Amino acid sequence: MDRRDLISALEGYAPASPEEAASLDRIRRFVAAPGDPFVRANPEGHVTGSAVVARPDGSAFLLVHHRKLRRWLQPGGHTDSTDASVYDAALREAREETGISRFGVPIADAILDVDVHAIPAHGNDPAHSHFDVRYLLTSQETVHAENAEDPARPMRWMTLDEARSRGADASLLRALEKARAILSGERESQAEAR
Repeated sequence: MDRRDLISALEGYAPASPEEAASLDRIRRFVAAPGDPFVRANPEGHVTGSAVVARPDGSAFLLVHHRKLRRWLQPGGHTDSTDASVYDAALREAREETGISRFGVPIADAILDVDVHAIPAHGNDPAHSHFDVRYLLTSQETVHAENAEDPARPMRWMTLDEARSRGADASLLRALEKARAILSGERESQAEAR
C-alpha cells in the first residue's frame, strides 16, 4: 500500500471538530514518519480502515458489537497486503464482518471521518493505537442470518438515538451524525440557507 495516496487524501480533508482535528494531526504525523504505518508489528500502532454503513437515507446504521472492546462499533479493521488502499481495506472489512457484498458509495472513496484511539493490550498484542480512517457506505440489505446470529460478532441496524443509548462513543457518534447529514441532504439545505 502506498502511503502517498493516504497522505494526499489526509491533506485535503477538513475535520469537523477540535477533537477530530487533533486525530487528523496525529494520523498525518504517524503516516509521514519512518516505518510502515500499515503493519501490525509497528509498536506505536497502525492505520486501520472502517466503514460507516448506513441506510441510503441516513435513518439507521449497521453496528457490530466488538467482543474484545465490549462496545458497538462500525465495521472495520486492519489493512491487508492485498488491499490497494485504506478505502479498499474498509470495504473488505465491511463485507467480511457484515456478509453484505454490495454497497452504495455516496461520496466515493472520500474520507468521512478520522479518529485515533487506544487499543488495550490483549493476549500477545501490546497496547497500541489505531489510526482509523472512516468511509461512508450504504446498503438496503438486511444482515445475513449467519452473521447476525454469530455470538462472537452480533450486529444490528440502529438509529442515531439507539446508538447513543447503547453507549456509542463521541467519535463514532460524530461520524454517524456526519453520515446522516450527508445522506439526508441536511448539508445541502444548510448551504442553500446561507
